[in-house]
Amino acid sequence: MKKRQFIVLILLASMGISGCASTGSVKPLSRATHVSPEEVKLTMNTKSKLHVGKRFTFLIAWNGIPVGRIMAGVEGTKEYRGYEVYVAKVVTESNKFLSKIYRVEDTYTSYVDTTDITSRRYEADREEGNYRKHVIVEYDFDKKEATYTSLTDGSVKKCPIKENVQDPVSSMCYFMTLPVKLGDEINITVNLNEKNYELYAKIESLDLVKVKNFDSLPAFRVRPYTFLKGKEVRKGSAWMYFSADNNRYPLYGVVRIPFGRVTATLRSIEDI
Repeated sequence: MKKRQFIVLILLASMGISGCASTGSVKPLSRATHVSPEEVKLTMNTKSKLHVGKRFTFLIAWNGIPVGRIMAGVEGTKEYRGYEVYVAKVVTESNKFLSKIYRVEDTYTSYVDTTDITSRRYEADREEGNYRKHVIVEYDFDKKEATYTSLTDGSVKKCPIKENVQDPVSSMCYFMTLPVKLGDEINITVNLNEKNYELYAKIESLDLVKVKNFDSLPAFRVRPYTFLKGKEVRKGSAWMYFSADNNRYPLYGVVRIPFGRVTATLRSIEDI
């Protein structure tokens, strides 16, 4: 039996002892009496700023079962190779229950240029079960080249990049600053694993979203589509809600995969 199937069976058998996680509740914005949809549309169509010095913590659940958390934030700024950059970090951790079966402890760090919100450097340090990978990616926009240096095996690889390329972390930073409106389809080139993916984020709807510890907020739903060399990459469907106010908080995300539904729900925002 494959390890993935084994994990699913263990999770199903343990539902009674692990508890269930509350996720986001969604209803049409038209039902809200305290919010003007037209004002919300105007607000979301203005440029936003990154939340420097804030940490967002999300509860991760599989089919309603808590399995871990994500902590994401922009820690501050520093100088890197002559550029002023934001230091953005995302940490993914399995909880004690899942760690007994399959431990996950990943850290992703991005140096994001403060001028144009592009990536200058990306580091992925991944520990998942017996899998280990630690790689640093440097982006040279003059040469249009990315250099991958593996700290795991010492290998060095290069790949071509496009202008204004993003890494997985900086792409989220970039998206969160953009003015958007319903029907928009935002295109972002994301460099990952020595490949250049075309990510399209479609702004689908305007709703009212409630997550635990936060008031009901007007939010827009984003559905991403990913292409590689012109072909869509299909690994399940996903969507995410961002608050449609000046804060642009990431509130609630869903990923549907062959063996269930994974959710990420905002739980807290704190100063770093």
